[in-house]
Amino acid sequence: MAFALKYFVVFLLLSMFTQGLCGCSFGDIQIGTVRTGREFSGQPEWRVTVINTCNGPQKDVTLSCRGFAPLHPVQPQLLLPQGNTCLLIQGKALPAGGSAQFTYAGEPYIFRPVGSTVGSRSNH
Repeated sequence: MAFALKYFVVFLLLSMFTQGLCGCSFGDIQIGTVRTGREFSGQPEWRVTVINTCNGPQKDVTLSCRGFAPLHPVQPQLLLPQGNTCLLIQGKALPAGGSAQFTYAGEPYIFRPVGSTVGSRSNH
């Protein structure tokens, strides 16, 4: 009886842990954009903050980038254009509650999350 109870508790804990991670998706990526107050060649500078609101890490975070045309390219280690999408922080994991930031000068652009990987699961 104690043997069965022990395995039941282990199973319950594992299922709760994996349920929490599996409940994550790129929908748990929140993006905020604010004007910094600086200008370059007459264009406003914007600071974009990407936050993982999930309770687990997400990697390979991709954002919509179709039509994104900054005055100067964003540092590729922060935001790497790949066709109509951009890869955030070289695909590295964004921890639970963690954030990444980048700035650009140009017309305002509304970034949207379009994909991520949680654990071994891809969310595109």
